[in-house]
Amino acid sequence: MRPTPSCVPRKYAQLRALRTCVIALAGLGFAWPAAAQQATAGRPLAALSPLTIEQVRDAATLALPRADLKIDPKLLKVTRRADLEDLLSTIVPPGGKRSFYLYQVEMPTQASYDGQWTWIVAVVARKDGYELYSFESTEKRSDTEREFNRFASELSLSLSLFDLENFATFFLETTVPFRPGEIVLDQDSLRDTVGRHYTASYAETWRSIDAYSKWWHGFLDADGVAALGPRTEVEQDGRYRVTLNRVVTAEGAHPQVQQWQLEISPGGNVQAASMRTIFPKAPRWIFYDSPDQPNGTLLSP
Repeated sequence: MRPTPSCVPRKYAQLRALRTCVIALAGLGFAWPAAAQQATAGRPLAALSPLTIEQVRDAATLALPRADLKIDPKLLKVTRRADLEDLLSTIVPPGGKRSFYLYQVEMPTQASYDGQWTWIVAVVARKDGYELYSFESTEKRSDTEREFNRFASELSLSLSLFDLENFATFFLETTVPFRPGEIVLDQDSLRDTVGRHYTASYAETWRSIDAYSKWWHGFLDADGVAALGPRTEVEQDGRYRVTLNRVVTAEGAHPQVQQWQLEISPGGNVQAASMRTIFPKAPRWIFYDSPDQPNGTLLSP
């Protein structure tokens, strides 16, 4: 059912400015925003059916933080992200049916002056309705982290050392978001991702092999590539510091390896401590007439 203007509370614009992004849409079955603000970690979840794609699309449009952004919801593409749901299911304490759903929202270029962008939304099903969490990140990253931490506080998490790799991956793939396969687990996973990227980028096999070979040898000669797999350290305050490497595989660009460091509490509160590029230091275009040219300007996604 499509929401009507009467479904939106009068203070909705103020809530958007505060990035709470919990929408009171009676027609969609969303819970009242105040209920979300007063939620506790022990609040029971309900085993409700997932919303329709149309309901998620309309709610995600209303949750956009900029009140002056006029977007036709029909232009948005919404896709269920079962892979993220499965990843989170390995972390959330067992008991009952799955009560959270993850969706990817894509805004095409024609819908925005800022060009195409993609973000993730989470929907939590409760006995009194649904709650939407929007991880749209065109504004401050701290706002996106705050929204993610509010979502994580609803999951009653008690993370152990064995959970941190999956949880850190879930955080990054949700708030950046990443493309599947971009988290580097070891040298083999990096080689596989880079090889598939060049194979998809070049029509001729010899070009993809040549570009891959030059990139790989350049990567091995770069600084800071000794440890590729995720690693975790325990801080003095009891929080964890998780280091993950990511390979960015943007269309039309050479792969770029980044290193992220996250500070994570046992309860699932996350803060991105740092991100640095390892190789190449600056993003580079792929030149199809000469695949080894390093010049070009490209913004990292």
